[in-house]
Amino acid sequence: MASTKREPSPGKVRVKILPKDPLVARRDSLWPIQIDIDCPTPGTGPTGPHSVVVDYNADLDVLFAPAVLQKNGSYKGIAALSGEKLLENFQFHQVNVWAIVERTLAMIEDEFLLGRTVPWATQSGRLLLIPHAGYDQNAFYDRASGALHFFYFEGMDGKPVYTCLSHDIIAHELGHAVLDGLKPGYNEVTSRETAGFHEYFGDAVAMMASLGTRETARVVTRGGPEKLDPMNVVSAIASEFGAALRGLPDAAYLRGAWNNRKIDKNLLKTFEEHDWSEVLTGVYYDLLEYLYPRIRKALEQENGAVTDTGRAEYYSMKALIRAATITAGVMFRGIDYCPPVDLRYDEYARAVLRAQEVAYPYDVMGIRKKLRELFDARGIALPTEEADVRAQVQYALRGRNIAEEASTPADAYRFLDRHRDLFRIPYAANLSVTSVYRTNKQTKSGYRPPKEHVIEFTWSEDVKLSGARFHGLNGTFLPLWCGGTLVFDANGNYLHAALVPSTPQRIRELKDYAAYLVQSGNLAIADAMAGIGAPSIGGAAVSATVDRGRVCLKRNAAMRHHHSGEQHDREH
Repeated sequence: MASTKREPSPGKVRVKILPKDPLVARRDSLWPIQIDIDCPTPGTGPTGPHSVVVDYNADLDVLFAPAVLQKNGSYKGIAALSGEKLLENFQFHQVNVWAIVERTLAMIEDEFLLGRTVPWATQSGRLLLIPHAGYDQNAFYDRASGALHFFYFEGMDGKPVYTCLSHDIIAHELGHAVLDGLKPGYNEVTSRETAGFHEYFGDAVAMMASLGTRETARVVTRGGPEKLDPMNVVSAIASEFGAALRGLPDAAYLRGAWNNRKIDKNLLKTFEEHDWSEVLTGVYYDLLEYLYPRIRKALEQENGAVTDTGRAEYYSMKALIRAATITAGVMFRGIDYCPPVDLRYDEYARAVLRAQEVAYPYDVMGIRKKLRELFDARGIALPTEEADVRAQVQYALRGRNIAEEASTPADAYRFLDRHRDLFRIPYAANLSVTSVYRTNKQTKSGYRPPKEHVIEFTWSEDVKLSGARFHGLNGTFLPLWCGGTLVFDANGNYLHAALVPSTPQRIRELKDYAAYLVQSGNLAIADAMAGIGAPSIGGAAVSATVDRGRVCLKRNAAMRHHHSGEQHDREH
C-alpha cells in the first residue's frame, strides 16, 4: 500500500480503489485501499493513456463534475474520505472505475501474459468510461460508442447499487473490450460457444484482477487454509450485483466459479451464453485450486514448516497470488493461438495446451496433464491436430522467412492466396487478412519463449435460411464466418494453426442457432433503414437488421440477459 506521507513517484498517480464491492466491504471489512498505479499521462477526468472518464448520465441529461488531478499526483477531495462517505462520492466512483481499468489492462498486457499492446476494436486511442450512464440493472461494453457503460439501481435496502463500484463488474466489462480488440470476429453471432467464451473471458479477467490486490488475497486465505474454499470473495463473482438481482442477501454472487457445469445433455438444450460461460470459468478456477496447495507446500519446503497461524497465512497469501499469476498466464496466453472467428471450446483447449507447451516445454508442475483432466471432466474433447497440415506448412515454407514474407497484411494475403488449398480457403472466397502481429512474451523462470509471428484471416459465405422456423428471417441469407490463425516463431518455424473452414456441420449449427434465437424471443428484427438507436429491441439478447436480403446479427451487451421462454438452473 502506498504511503500517505510521500508524493507518488514520477510516472505514477495515487488513487483509492474498492477491492471488491460495497457488500463485501461491509461484510469482510474489505474497504477501499490506497495504491499508486503506473500512469505516465494522468489528467483530470480522470484521464490516462488507455482510458478516459466522461461521466454523462443519459437519463438525466447531466454531465457530472470530473475528478480533478492535483499537483501532488492524487485526486482532489478523495484522500480524506473513507468508509460510507467515500462510497457515496461520485468523484471516487470515477477514479475507482478508471484506476481499475488502467491497472487491469497493464496486468493483461504484461510480458508474462499477452506480451503485447491491446488494440481497441474502435481503433480509438482510449476507451471511454461512463460511471453513471443511467438507471438500470446492468453494465456493458459497447463497441459502437467505444465505451464501458455502468448503471445504478435500487438495492434490497433501498440504497442505490452502483455497478461502477464493483471491481468484478468493471474488470468483466473491460474483459469484453479487450477480447473485442484482440478478436473482433468473436463479436459476430456465430455460435453459443463463442458467445459463452466472451462471458467466460470477462469473468476470468475479474478473478485475475481481484487477486491483483494483497488485501483480497488476504481475505481468501484467512486462517492459512491448506486448500481453497470453493466459495470465497474471488470465486463469487459480482457479489453485490447478484444479491441485489435475486433479492437474497445470502446469494451474494452473480456467477459462481466453483460450479460443476459441463457440456452434457442439459447444457446442450440451452443457447444462453452466460450458462455456457460457466464451463470454462469452472476450468479456470479448478486450475487455481490445483496450483494453490502445491505452491503453498513448496513454500513450506523452501522456508520452513508452518509453526503458527501468522506464518500459515503468509504462506497461503503468497501461494494464492503466485497461483493466480500462473493460472492467468496459462489461460490467457492461448488467445493468440485461437482462430479469429467462431471459437469453440475444444479449439480453445487445444490452443491453451499448445501455447503452454511452447512457453514451458518441460511441464514441471504437471499443468498440461491437469488441464487435460479438467477439460475432459467438463465434457470438452480435445481435437487432434492433422499431421499432414503441419508437414505441408513446413514444406511450403522451405527456404523462406515467414517474418519477412508475411510481415504486412498485403504480404500475408499473397502468401495465403498461394496456399489456399493448404489452409482450406475456397478460391471464390473474398479473403481478408484481419491481423498480422508479433508477441514478445517471457516466463517467470527467465526462459524466453519464441517470439511469435501471428497471421489471422477471415472470409464469409452466405447461408440461406429457409423454413417457417425462421419466421421473419425466412428466405434471407446469414453469413457463415470462416478463417484461421497461423503462428510461427521468428525464424519461420511453424508452431500452430487453427482453421475454421465451412463445413456441413457448422452450417447446420448456425441455422439451428438462428432458429433458436427467433423462436425463443431472444432476437428482435430491426429495420435497417431506421438508423442507429431505432427501433427499440426491448430485452432481446440479439438484434437483427435485414438489408437487401442479407442479415446482420448484433449481440446486445448485458451482465446477464433475462431468460426468455425457459429456465436454466445453476449447477453448483
